[in-house]
Amino acid sequence: MATATGILWLSVALGTSYLWILPREKTVFRAVWKTLPVLLLALYAYAVGAHPLLIAALLFGALGDWSLAFEGDRAFVGGVAAFLSAHIAYVALLATLTDLEIAFAEPWRVIAGALVAILTFGVLMRIWKPAGRLALPIGIYVFLFMVLVWLTLGLANPVAFVGATLFILSDIVLTIRKYWTGPDHPIDGMAAYFVWMTYYAAQVILTVTLSEV
Repeated sequence: MATATGILWLSVALGTSYLWILPREKTVFRAVWKTLPVLLLALYAYAVGAHPLLIAALLFGALGDWSLAFEGDRAFVGGVAAFLSAHIAYVALLATLTDLEIAFAEPWRVIAGALVAILTFGVLMRIWKPAGRLALPIGIYVFLFMVLVWLTLGLANPVAFVGATLFILSDIVLTIRKYWTGPDHPIDGMAAYFVWMTYYAAQVILTVTLSEV
């Protein structure tokens, strides 16, 4: 257990320090640094005996991090495909854990799920035309992501929902940067930090909470 805790803290250290290298040129070294934090989360999940689907989701997430560390539509599509696979693994895992009675037991769960859906699909409609031929794959990806978020509402621990919400919020801002505001927008620099912080925090939260169930 001490070894697993050490792996987790190493991941946190690398994930936090990535903020220092984030604005630098997109090199292989930067891509490796970006990939390692979530790769270590997968190793942590394995060390604590977490479900294989959680480990798979984290490995696909690390692959997505690697792909999105580079420029271009090909890298973007590769990243989307990797994260789509990660979400499929998350959904498959959560489908075995969620309880619909819990999801509808408290009004805040229903309201929170509806608000996240409204925000997410609102952004999807806004970027549908600019996304062009990628609009449909992005739409499928978004729908699957929403299923992931809704399934966490059926877990007793509400922190899992917080993690899933941070995850989708990260992707919303990433999509806005690519298909709405563009790289020359004044907020783009700060948005890049926001994307990483929310994404990595989400992966840590989901790793820890889902490793415990």
